[in-house]
Amino acid sequence: MAQKTLTTSYLARLSNANHDGVTQQIDDRFAAFETDNTMFLNAATAVHAARQAEDIAFKRFSGKDFASDDLKREDRLEDQYMSTIRAMLNALTLLPETEPLRRKAEVAVQVFKDFQFQINDGFEAEARKTVNMVQEWQTPDKYDLAALGIEPWIAKARQQAVKVLNLVAVRVDNESAKVKGELADARKATDAAIRQAYDVLNALAVLQPTAELTQLIQTLFGIEERAKLYYISSGKTSGDDPKPEPEPEPKPDEGGDDDGSGERLRVGEQSSGMVTPVTPE
Repeated sequence: MAQKTLTTSYLARLSNANHDGVTQQIDDRFAAFETDNTMFLNAATAVHAARQAEDIAFKRFSGKDFASDDLKREDRLEDQYMSTIRAMLNALTLLPETEPLRRKAEVAVQVFKDFQFQINDGFEAEARKTVNMVQEWQTPDKYDLAALGIEPWIAKARQQAVKVLNLVAVRVDNESAKVKGELADARKATDAAIRQAYDVLNALAVLQPTAELTQLIQTLFGIEERAKLYYISSGKTSGDDPKPEPEPEPKPDEGGDDDGSGERLRVGEQSSGMVTPVTPE
């Protein structure tokens, strides 16, 4: 009967979060294994380096963008100031026609229409309109801001618009840091490094078997079986996750996923298809 060998094909089917967690377990087991075999030690070192690179890429890919929260908050304040200015001017346009302030309000509120201002515009578009509108209102001898009572509020509206524009720039910088394909490439590199280490372990299991090596290999098979059972028994991964090229499954006579009895493991029959959280060992 052919000996069962370690493979990495299942790793390509894991979601980003599960791939990060499962490969970390493998890395930890490699680090804890005591051996003088330089081939394995070099392979394990390569796995650890790849894992660190993937961890950085994963955190950058999935990390919370706090600039977005700040941006929403500052934009909301800008909306409130601009809405207040519009409401004040609209209220003054209801004065009797004989009141001079009414005409001044009509001229000032026309700026909203000229710039087609809406508080549901995009962050940057709305902020730029606000800055330009304030510049227009501050044109000398054209608008009587003091009489209209909006002078302090347009100053604060402009201040908020500038904050929004600065935060838009920060968010663009954050997004550009998420290099397209960075995480997918990091996952592939980790899988390749683990595959090299598994090749060494599979060879040692035949040429230089020890009780410690057997225990390590059994532990690695356990990690694989749990990942298949709980994380990919439904045959699906997250739609936003990169999909590294899968390694071809070994043939039955090469070990593959049989359990030593010649029967293929049918993981899907052991699960209802519901993904159950697993506490890493």
